[in-house]
Amino acid sequence: MTWMEKNEYKEEKHEFEKKWLDEEPFSPWFNIRCWLLRKLGLNGYSFLAFMIGVAFTLILLQLF
Repeated sequence: MTWMEKNEYKEEKHEFEKKWLDEEPFSPWFNIRCWLLRKLGLNGYSFLAFMIGVAFTLILLQLF
C-alpha cells in the first residue's frame, strides 16, 4: 500500500452557522466598489483608484 492510497482525498462537507455580518449589511458604496472591481479587474480598479486620487489631490491643491 503506497502513501497515496493511505491518504486518499475524502470529500468532507463543512457547515458554518451564519452570523449577522453574513447577511448583506454592506453599504451601497461597498457594492459599487465591488461591482467595479469585478468589471475592471484588479489592475483596472487600481488604475482607476490612482487616477481618482490624483484628481482629488489636484483639486485640493488648487483650492488651498
